[in-house]
Amino acid sequence: MSNSHRTAIDNFRLSRRIRPVELDSGLLRAFVALADELHFGRAATRLHVSQQALSKRIQQLESLLGARLVERTQRHVGLTAAGQRLLAPARAAVDAVDAAAATVRVADRPLRVDVLDDHLWPMLLARSAAERGMAVEVLTREHGRETLDVLRAGDVDVAFGRAGAVDPPWPGDLRRRLVRLEPLALLVGADDPWAAGSTLPVGRLRERRCWFPMTGAPEEWRAYLDEFAEVYAVDIDHGGSTMGFDYWVERVARGDAPPTFVGTAMEIPPVPGARVVPLVEPVPVHPWWAMWRRRLPDHLVDQLLEGATTPNTVPDPDVSWLPDRDRAYAARDHTG
Repeated sequence: MSNSHRTAIDNFRLSRRIRPVELDSGLLRAFVALADELHFGRAATRLHVSQQALSKRIQQLESLLGARLVERTQRHVGLTAAGQRLLAPARAAVDAVDAAAATVRVADRPLRVDVLDDHLWPMLLARSAAERGMAVEVLTREHGRETLDVLRAGDVDVAFGRAGAVDPPWPGDLRRRLVRLEPLALLVGADDPWAAGSTLPVGRLRERRCWFPMTGAPEEWRAYLDEFAEVYAVDIDHGGSTMGFDYWVERVARGDAPPTFVGTAMEIPPVPGARVVPLVEPVPVHPWWAMWRRRLPDHLVDQLLEGATTPNTVPDPDVSWLPDRDRAYAARDHTG
C-alpha cells in the first residue's frame, strides 16, 4: 500500500472519530447559569425551570461532551477542570446567540430603560437619548424589585442604579458601567440655619436629625443612606412618605420638615425658599451605574450613554465618599 493510500485511510479514520458535536444552546445556557450561581436552586430559578430539569440538562451536556463538568455534593457545587475550560467558550456561545436574537428583537421596538425614579438623573439621560432620535421607553422601578429581577425577567433592557446593591460575586450574565458620580446635597428652607453657607461639612450633620422618607422608595436608596449614616454617625429618620416630590420640597422649604437629601443633578422644582447646600469634607457621591444583560448589543448601550462622562479614576476616599461595595466594583473595573 502506498504512503498516499495510508494517509487517506488515516485521515478517514480520524474524521470518523472527531465529529462535530451538535450542542443545544439551552444546554450551554443551563451550564453557564449553574457556573454563575454554583447553586442548583438559584440557577433553576434564574432559568425558570425546576431543579430536576436543570440537572437533566447538565447531565445531557456532560454525556454529549463525554466529560464530567460539575462536581456535586450535598453542600457544594463546583466546576471540574473540564467545566472550567468550557465556561468561557460556553458563555461566549450563549452571548452570541442572545446578541443575534436581540439585534432583531430590540431593533423592532424602543429600548426599555429603567430610570429608577422620574426625578433622578437617569431620566435626563434618557430624555437626551430620545432627543437625539433614539427610540427609548422609560420605566420606573416597582417597589421591592431589584436590578437582577427586572433585567432577568426581560422587563427592561438597561437598568440604572447602584451596582453595589448587587451582592457579590458579580453575576456572569450581567454587565455594568459606571456613568456618573452624583454629589449629594442637603435641601433646606431659606430660614434654616444651614441655608446661609455655600457648603456644609458632613460632620455638621451630627448636630441635628435629618429626614429621608423611604415609603415606596427603592431599597438601594435606604442601603446607601444607612451606610453613609453609620460611617459618619448621622441620624436620619426614614419614616413617612414624600406624598409627591413637589409637595416634599415645599414642606422642607417652608420649614415644616427637617433637612433632607437630594442629588445635585436632580431637577428641583422652583419652590420659593428652597435651598440646595452641597455637602463637603468629604463629598458624598451617589454612584450611577448602567447595568444590562450581556446579550444586549453594545452599540445600543453606547448610543444610550452618549454624552455621559464615565469617571476614569476611582474617587479619592479622602475627598469623596461612596459605599464600599460600589468603590470595590469601580476599582476592579478601573484596573481591568
